[in-house]
Amino acid sequence: MLFRIDHETRFTYSEPVIESVMEIRMSPLSNEDQTVLGYKLKVVPSVPITEYRDGFGNRVEMFNVMPQHSEILIRASSCTRCHRRSPDRLKNIIHNNTTNPADEGVFPIALEAMEFLRYTPLTRPNSEVLRWFATLPPIQGNNLYESASQLMDIVRTKLRYEKQVTTTQSSVAEVIRLGQGVCQDFTHLFIALARFFAISCRYVSGYVHQAGELATHAWCQIWGGAEVGWVDLDPTRGKWIEDEYIIAAIGRDYNDVPPNRGVWRGANVREMIQVNVLVQIVDKVPNDLLELTAPAWVQQQQQSSERGLNNNSSGLYQQIRRLNYRQQQSQQQQTDR
Repeated sequence: MLFRIDHETRFTYSEPVIESVMEIRMSPLSNEDQTVLGYKLKVVPSVPITEYRDGFGNRVEMFNVMPQHSEILIRASSCTRCHRRSPDRLKNIIHNNTTNPADEGVFPIALEAMEFLRYTPLTRPNSEVLRWFATLPPIQGNNLYESASQLMDIVRTKLRYEKQVTTTQSSVAEVIRLGQGVCQDFTHLFIALARFFAISCRYVSGYVHQAGELATHAWCQIWGGAEVGWVDLDPTRGKWIEDEYIIAAIGRDYNDVPPNRGVWRGANVREMIQVNVLVQIVDKVPNDLLELTAPAWVQQQQQSSERGLNNNSSGLYQQIRRLNYRQQQSQQQQTDR
């Protein structure tokens, strides 16, 4: 399935501020289950943008707005093709209900998965939560697929979906005490349970295309070994994930993947945030997200021809123009398939 995602965030300040510094994670990832075919970012006021990859491989874009300003607009548009593999590949992975990843019978944990066995401030259970974990019945699954499905059932039995009762910084202990929360809370609880049972698990933020649902969402991935890799599941809905989910960023918990994070200078200022997200199924990559630019060597030859030769008489110039045109045609044909 091919999706277009438009994610717009508007920051408005009650009084002018200065020296805003912000980083964003709004570009989907390319991996074995999805391919990014186009991405563009626009920031108003217009400023230079620095791009880098964080420690988890997420694309991060950072910018500064130094002069005085009362508003910042961020608009990220992307096009991603989802081709998610079946979670059934976990059915061949044995899980022996251990709480120690060093126990015999657990598949070797790869280096990339080890970090996701450790608790974080948002997923670390306190003594009360650990006592509840200890009262849970043994996981009876014959394989990792069945074990993870049982953990999803436990989470959905313990929590009720309710908005505006938790924050992005609510810990697992607080969420269990409240007995309710939103997708990030369901995900944090599942991660805490998975790590308790020695299952490497990581947090995912992204988008979902489902009628009547909020387009931004959080879920998680579990590690099935080197041959299987990471497999997506949604603890909030209690389901294994299909093609309608688009991954934007991965990490240990929410604090590793927020869509935006930043600071600014100002006194007695109130910040207001408005977010609009639209996820649509499309037939081909939208024209405004296509990069129809000829390779650098073609551009250099074209510039050289324009400087040194007459456009009407130069056969070389016309050859370069035709090559540039064929390059654009080829890229357009690839997106139409």
